[in-house]
Amino acid sequence: MFPEKSLILLFSNFPKYARIIVVLGCINMVGMGLSGCGFEPLYGERAARGLSSLFSTIQIQRPAKNPNNDVNRAVYNALAKTLKLESKPRYRLDVIAGGNKEGVLMDNNSREARTRYMLKVHYSLYDIKEGAIVTSGSASSSTSFNVNVSEYANLVALESAEARAAKAVAEKIVMKLASWYRPMAQ
Repeated sequence: MFPEKSLILLFSNFPKYARIIVVLGCINMVGMGLSGCGFEPLYGERAARGLSSLFSTIQIQRPAKNPNNDVNRAVYNALAKTLKLESKPRYRLDVIAGGNKEGVLMDNNSREARTRYMLKVHYSLYDIKEGAIVTSGSASSSTSFNVNVSEYANLVALESAEARAAKAVAEKIVMKLASWYRPMAQ
């Protein structure tokens, strides 16, 4: 007999409230097992200083006021939602973003029907007091959008793709900064 059938036969004699209690008990046991495995959330503030103390001391370098700098501004805005400077800056984060798009799908009339937008960002974290780079790296993301006959619709779709890719890249940069800082905080 299969285990599912034996479990059904075992629980069929139990009243409904007893089956609910058994199921909740099993879920509780799984939860207690996971709590002892050492899992700690990214923003956990246990014995060591947490990541919020790092994130509140990072100043993000503002992108230059250049009309061709929309991608850098999108990455800056996405990072600014997580890295909120609350005190005197200890670190400065420099970000250089570059994006490109390429057609990936053609329709029956040999027109571009789908475009892939790829964003690659190089970042450097400077220690302001020491005047040196403490960590650097890169992060990338890609997304795609449908190409329409309307140029306005294509522009809006491209801006939306840039914003989605910038958000994804900002999350990756924050995770990389967290993994750099975690050993020093313990």
